[in-house]
Amino acid sequence: MNNVQVKVNVINQLKLLRQSTFKDKLSFLDEDIQNAQRAKATEVRVTVDYYNNKVTIENNGQTLTNPQALFSIAESEWDEDIQKSESPFGMGFFSNITVSDHIEVFTGNKNIVFNVGVMIQNNKTDIEVTETDNTYEGFKLILNNFDFTEVPVTLIRERIELLGKYIHELDIYCDDKLQPKKNLTDTDGSVFSSVIESDNIEGWIALNSGFSQDLKVFYKGRLVTKLDSYYYVKGDLHINDKTLNLTSPDRKDIIRDDKYLAFLKEVSEYTKELANNSFLQGEQRHIEKHIDAISWNADKDKLKNEMSFLVFDTENENDSKYLSEIALAKRKNPEIRSVNQYEVFIKSEASKQSESNHKEIEFVQEVKRKAPEADGISTWYGSEGSAGGRSEPKIDEDKIEERKGRQINFDSEPVFWLSFDQIVEHEKKFKIAEHYKLKVIVSRNKLESGILETLGKDQNIVHISELTESTLIKASISNTELSKKESRALMLLDMISRMIGFSRNIFAIGDLMVLKQTQIEVLNHTIEKIEDEFVAVHDYINNKVYIDRSVIDDSKLRESSDENLDISDYRFLLGNLKEIVRAVNLMNLDDVERPEDLYDCLINGLALA
Repeated sequence: MNNVQVKVNVINQLKLLRQSTFKDKLSFLDEDIQNAQRAKATEVRVTVDYYNNKVTIENNGQTLTNPQALFSIAESEWDEDIQKSESPFGMGFFSNITVSDHIEVFTGNKNIVFNVGVMIQNNKTDIEVTETDNTYEGFKLILNNFDFTEVPVTLIRERIELLGKYIHELDIYCDDKLQPKKNLTDTDGSVFSSVIESDNIEGWIALNSGFSQDLKVFYKGRLVTKLDSYYYVKGDLHINDKTLNLTSPDRKDIIRDDKYLAFLKEVSEYTKELANNSFLQGEQRHIEKHIDAISWNADKDKLKNEMSFLVFDTENENDSKYLSEIALAKRKNPEIRSVNQYEVFIKSEASKQSESNHKEIEFVQEVKRKAPEADGISTWYGSEGSAGGRSEPKIDEDKIEERKGRQINFDSEPVFWLSFDQIVEHEKKFKIAEHYKLKVIVSRNKLESGILETLGKDQNIVHISELTESTLIKASISNTELSKKESRALMLLDMISRMIGFSRNIFAIGDLMVLKQTQIEVLNHTIEKIEDEFVAVHDYINNKVYIDRSVIDDSKLRESSDENLDISDYRFLLGNLKEIVRAVNLMNLDDVERPEDLYDCLINGLALA
């Protein structure tokens, strides 16, 4: 039986180590500082000499007694306790050849020169070790021919800062500057952040306003990797030996096994909880800046049962006024994108002492089909007494009191919703909602909009664009038996009828009752209401105008049927002319386009009479 031996081509192995073994070019810092820890050092000093293409790393730990151990792969001469606790691979030193081809070591009275470039070129494996007159207490490593185009100075300093932050056993210096320490659970001060302390993980996470993935995993104070697929999240997670299995030799990646899946599940639960709590408890102005992060990471199924909405009860005069004023403000300043910005805007407007703002809202109504406030609105706003070139006072946004949301029971009543940016677009719909005293939610961000849209009609909530009305007016006139004064009033109205071109009396007087039935189609809901404000209606079938006797002021009239008019008759006609014109105008006469034309017609007719 013939035996064979495993042989390794050292030169080829060096080439492989330089090119592919260490995926992270900055691993040399991690490995050299870890070796300093194992050597029981108390401080490490890194000096970057950009102009001479050199990086020096030195520590005050134990001196190296056996140089051969430095260049033996899979072997080490660390203490037994290090062997048990860390299972060192014996390859850490070789990480340096990924950034330098000419390495010098000073330790004790030995100077070691590891010229990788020459070794590969000459195919020789001898390493020069010389005795020195001076003894170096500790371990000094000089990386010559350092290529700063491959590993920039800024990245080196960032990595040293990161190592100095979490490796608490060592004081780590970079160019003589001591790197500050940080507790594992100290956050970076982000508005939305939380601390993690469990058996497997210790650290912190925070919502990031950007899309980037910046959730880092650390092992023994050294960066392992960033987690994929955790967008809009940042943080530092410190693991222990039982949490994850790491790849060898550089421990710069995670083995995708059952531990890894359990770890991802735990981290996901923390990020969901942070996103939900941020949305439920955060200030609206901060939520607006982090809404993408919250939307991406939130547990929406859980959130929708706990969140509150900005609900406007249109039956409340203040709520209705608030909605109308938002619409006015957005037309004046289209840059208003949120409730908080609106609050800042109105406070700014109020603080302009030289400007007086006015607004006037007119409701256009048509009794035949629509609710009085539902047909649309016209608005006017302006200023007076304002001077050009003035400086506008600045409002501190942080001091603006936030309009708080509240939870709502969707099962108890129909609710309509829209986003803040749609307020001007659907302003008419507000008037329908206001008239029927419906509740309206103004969504403050796209997460709320997404959840409200998901809830949908099944949970009694509908986008306000679907709010339409089909209105039926039912009018009846009763008690048409007239008093003597009312009979004279009707006689005078007959005269008015003929003055405007009718061959008969178009008026009737009595007790008028108007019942309005409105079908809210999207909810299959009918609302009935007696309209007390209607004092005249037009009967389209009989082409007559019914007037409620309550608006006829006949106190000055005679109880007489005499066709000759006296001054009291004229006073009656002129005193009731406004109501008469309004009633006649319901008939939409083709030859009378405006109420002013009807006034002129009647005034001229009375003057001739």
